[in-house]
Amino acid sequence: MQTTRRTFIAAATLGSIAPWLPSCASAPRRRPLRAQGEPLRLACIGTANRAWDNINEVRHERIVALCDVDSAYLARAAAEFPQARTFRDFRELLAVEAELDLDGVVVSTPDHTHALATALALQAGLPVYCEKPLTRTVHELAVLRRLWQRHPVPTQMGTQIHAGENYRRVVEAIRAGAIGRVTAADCWQQKSWGDGRLTPGAIAPPTLDWELWQGPAPRQPYIEGVHPANWRRYWAYGSGTLGDMGCHIIDLPFWALDLQQRMRRPIEVFAEGPPVDAVGAPAWLEASWAFEPDAPGADPFVLRWFDGGRMSPFVQEVGAKDRVDYHGRFSVCFHGTEGALFANYGEMLLWPGSRAQAWTPPAPSMPPSIGHHREWLEAIRSGQPNAPLCGLPYATALTELVLLGTVAYRAHAPLRYDPVRMRVLGNDAADALLGDQGAAGWRLPR
Repeated sequence: MQTTRRTFIAAATLGSIAPWLPSCASAPRRRPLRAQGEPLRLACIGTANRAWDNINEVRHERIVALCDVDSAYLARAAAEFPQARTFRDFRELLAVEAELDLDGVVVSTPDHTHALATALALQAGLPVYCEKPLTRTVHELAVLRRLWQRHPVPTQMGTQIHAGENYRRVVEAIRAGAIGRVTAADCWQQKSWGDGRLTPGAIAPPTLDWELWQGPAPRQPYIEGVHPANWRRYWAYGSGTLGDMGCHIIDLPFWALDLQQRMRRPIEVFAEGPPVDAVGAPAWLEASWAFEPDAPGADPFVLRWFDGGRMSPFVQEVGAKDRVDYHGRFSVCFHGTEGALFANYGEMLLWPGSRAQAWTPPAPSMPPSIGHHREWLEAIRSGQPNAPLCGLPYATALTELVLLGTVAYRAHAPLRYDPVRMRVLGNDAADALLGDQGAAGWRLPR
């Protein structure tokens, strides 16, 4: 390890995040840029499925550490990167990040451990790429924001489609007035991550460290099938279909309409679904967010979400009239004063046809992305913390909006939410759903 590359600076200590971490841990270090052509030294937390996809996107750099709570997954990844050190517990990995001489960390774990892995990396001054949603709770977002403000390093949330060309063209069309003034937007996802149920008597696979996998979640016996993907069905570990797919699909209107800037004033949030279950996420959900108008007397902008087979009434109506399955073909519909715009990851369509014929799209003004992962890697190389388009300031706001839909559903009541204070106004029970403390040894730094 090249210890001469880095120097120590005074800053907040790591604290006692885990029992073995000293309370006087080293302060974050300044990280000089790597020499031209020298690969970055990366740690990857999570090694299979979506995590393996992320590893393949950064494998041209130098993978020096791998971490997974499943020994079979870890062994398979280690065989591909025999020089990498292996860990079962990411807290142990991040406790020795100086020894590993890391330049960045890729976090691809279940949602309930996103926040702590990201927080520990940020506290050490390490750039982080983290899968979506950035956290499981709103309070976790507040912690990450504070840490990033102290240690502004390159970050990126795994909303990979944000780097796609079609999203750029949709953003340009909406901002150029393709459908006039946008009054609402509908987003939907047909699949369902819901109906999670406990399975008494189930036994964890022998390769899985169930205790470590649970992380900050309340301790309970293993749930059949929860690993590697069904955790999304459970409130303790994920946020259902909205939490899984909202950051991908809602990202488009959030970006095109600059909703991040509108999240400086209170938002009204509504949601409905099947009867609320304390354990499992709903089989279907409808949610809406009403943003205060920019001008007195104007109508609020309304964003709507549908999943688990629920359908936007507008999309259903025009699809029936046109005999076109807009719901099956697209995932977003912008409503405007002069028409509508349908979009998915790879195409867009102006409606009605007469509007499409009359519209001349503007010349592309947004340059192509160099690649979602590469945006993050090149920002590390150049020392530009704000370069990635889905960096932490943007990602926390988008994730916050998505998670508020699940909070409104679980509270079984309309919410009025103050984004500046990050509080639900006038409803203490709903406000309590914005976060929980977490199990001992897994609590976030403050």
